[in-house]
Amino acid sequence: MQRVRENGIDGVAGIAVCGVGSLICLAVGLGSHQLGWLWGALIYGVLGGCFLHTTLVGKGVIWDRLLPQLDLSAQTQALDVGCGHGLVMLKIAERLPLGGHVTGIDIWRQQDQTHNSLQATMDRIAAADLTAQASVVTADMRDLPFRDQQFNLVVSSLAVHNVKPKTGRLESLQEMNRVLQPGGRLVIVDLGFTCQEYHEALRRLGFTDIRVTGNGYNGWWSGPWMPTLTLTARKPTP
Repeated sequence: MQRVRENGIDGVAGIAVCGVGSLICLAVGLGSHQLGWLWGALIYGVLGGCFLHTTLVGKGVIWDRLLPQLDLSAQTQALDVGCGHGLVMLKIAERLPLGGHVTGIDIWRQQDQTHNSLQATMDRIAAADLTAQASVVTADMRDLPFRDQQFNLVVSSLAVHNVKPKTGRLESLQEMNRVLQPGGRLVIVDLGFTCQEYHEALRRLGFTDIRVTGNGYNGWWSGPWMPTLTLTARKPTP
């Protein structure tokens, strides 16, 4: 329960559908003594379990594997787009030498992540004694309140896909490009279909070394048909 309170739950609607489906199948199966309904309850339960694993454990594992590959130093000025409860932001802050800093932004929507709020994330930063390395502000990723080329690392975890419609997601990528320094790294972990969309948009923006990789079962939202992918890219230097 502590992990749920601290990190929130993504995909609440999906988990709810799986839970209700499992209960209905179980009730009908027990009442009718038909094995097919009981199998249905089990399948819904497994799908819901995948959701919970990814949101509570898997996404953290994904970033624990990613961050050692990044060049975090005293010169790092990072931006976490859609930071939510600060899972990724705090992981970065813990690895930053003195002088480095990471800023998180979010609009704190409850439907994106449960118990999502500016104060909750500020409290987590203070509790971790990372106020010198991390800070948060309320901002829309389509209109970032930062100067051009302010950051040399921009990351985002399971956030950009929440922007609707597609034109809004493209605006978000354009803003990330604007605030990122030439030669800076962009790392986005998000749903599979949107990562392919980002790949094409970043290619048009001139990014190089664009790579999209899978994360296995740690990124499954109900199953392998809805994976979490990782996109990495570098902004070219003039």
